[in-house]
Amino acid sequence: MTTATRDKLLASIEEAFGLNKTELGRVFGVSRQAIDSWHESGVPGARQEKAAAVAAIGDLLGRQLKSERIPGIARRPAPAYGGRTMLEMIEQDRHLELLAIVRASFDWSNTA
Repeated sequence: MTTATRDKLLASIEEAFGLNKTELGRVFGVSRQAIDSWHESGVPGARQEKAAAVAAIGDLLGRQLKSERIPGIARRPAPAYGGRTMLEMIEQDRHLELLAIVRASFDWSNTA
């Protein structure tokens, strides 16, 4: 993955969830300064899987919902997430669990 591609990955996450650098840092458990570095040199390999999962969540939400609603939805606690917000799930490294929940919520083949 090229640096330009990785920067697009971060930008897509920031845009989808309406995050500033401080909030993005909190989601990944790093400082705002680290996020600045990631913008310049790309997301470190150890964080690639999480970044890809979070971007996939944002992409799925963006295809199913109005994009301007996503930041509010991501910050609203929900019973499906154990009373947590989407962002809290991501902060707690439960991003893969969240991705599965979001995918299932839009899987119309499983509705009765």
